[in-house]
Amino acid sequence: AAAAAAATFSTLRTIGVDYGLTRTGIAISTGGYHPRPLAILSNLNATELSTKIVSYVISEQATNIVLGLPLHKDGSDSEQSNITRDFGQILLQEVRKRCGTNISITLWDERYTSKEAATRIKAEAIARKSRIPSAADLETELDADAACIILEDYYKELGEDGELIVLDNEALEKECAEIYVRNIELQEEQRRNMMEEREKGRNARQEMIARVKAMEESANNDDGMNSQKKKKKKKKK
Repeated sequence: AAAAAAATFSTLRTIGVDYGLTRTGIAISTGGYHPRPLAILSNLNATELSTKIVSYVISEQATNIVLGLPLHKDGSDSEQSNITRDFGQILLQEVRKRCGTNISITLWDERYTSKEAATRIKAEAIARKSRIPSAADLETELDADAACIILEDYYKELGEDGELIVLDNEALEKECAEIYVRNIELQEEQRRNMMEEREKGRNARQEMIARVKAMEESANNDDGMNSQKKKKKKKKK
């Protein structure tokens, strides 16, 4: 079972999210290898942030999302974890509307990830013999690095004990599914229109080439006739 789970996880391309009310770090990893920061998003409300994250999911061709859950040290829910759960619902709605049921979101215990990220950043600075980052410096790097650590932990544990987010009610699930179908239909219509425009462009180019060719042939025929006339005049002389 463990081997099968590892094989499944090796094919995943996962977006990690370290959610915060001020800043949110985004990272990505394929099969758990070398998670890398994608972005730090700030000054966005929950809806705008969800839109941005799902755009990253689509552009990076991700298979799933892991959302860090900030619990108390004893593993119980905190005020921030309740806020994160609420955000998870908003994010899942955006996923359902734009990606259907193909993308899942898992809540993952992120206790100590920020502290670990800060420790790593400072250790790297020391190794490079660079200035040790101040608290203000850390703010610009911490969230994306914490998102990388969330992904590392998630893959190391093969997602065990992760909490899959589901929408709160069936009516909301149905509404999102209907919007997704409309989006797919709209995309298909746009694709058809683009193909038709391309076909029109190809036809127009072919017609233009045919006209130019006909004009060249006509010009060549005229030159030939003029040449024959000149030869006849010379003979008469």
